[in-house]
Amino acid sequence: MLEGPEVEAHHHHKTGHSKLDLIFASLAVVLSLVSVVVALHHGKTMERLVQANTWPNLSYSTGNEDDKGNPVIRLVLRNTGVGPARIDTFEVFYDDKPVREGVDLIEACCAKEHFSADSSPVRGEVLPARDQIEFLTLVKTPLNTPAWDKLNHERLKLRVRACYCSVFDECYVMDTAARRPEHVEQCVPSQGVEYREPTDAIK
Repeated sequence: MLEGPEVEAHHHHKTGHSKLDLIFASLAVVLSLVSVVVALHHGKTMERLVQANTWPNLSYSTGNEDDKGNPVIRLVLRNTGVGPARIDTFEVFYDDKPVREGVDLIEACCAKEHFSADSSPVRGEVLPARDQIEFLTLVKTPLNTPAWDKLNHERLKLRVRACYCSVFDECYVMDTAARRPEHVEQCVPSQGVEYREPTDAIK
């Protein structure tokens, strides 16, 4: 009976030199570690890239004209980032004191007269990228001209503070008293009074 040829199992060939074998084995381990480090770094880079592509950035601005050049005081919160911003806290300060709503601001700075103004909610809103909220607008009329003129001057003294979060719950505080937004673990108002939309129209 003829027997088939013996098949020799393949094994890792050693060089016959123990030092060289140790060097090759060490290089294999090092290369494996480098591959793991590169993979982890790539994962973190991709995570940061995704976060950068969804990063919100709130800013405050104010003006005294509408798009047609009519005299309208506007207090505006804008999202100049690339992702939506969930606004968790919102505060407005005049003379270093928090104001609860637009009517409180106007009475504190400018007049006790009754006149109409528009106010929009901010706290709890989700502001899309490149969108804005005009949280207070006041159209100039013959009846409110003295108050309008004073607010037009005093609006430049306002301090606005908002805490907002991205879709990944990365939260930031925008404060007009600071140069840039500050990263925070969670949103907490700095005072016990937050700016809110009035239950009734300001009159």
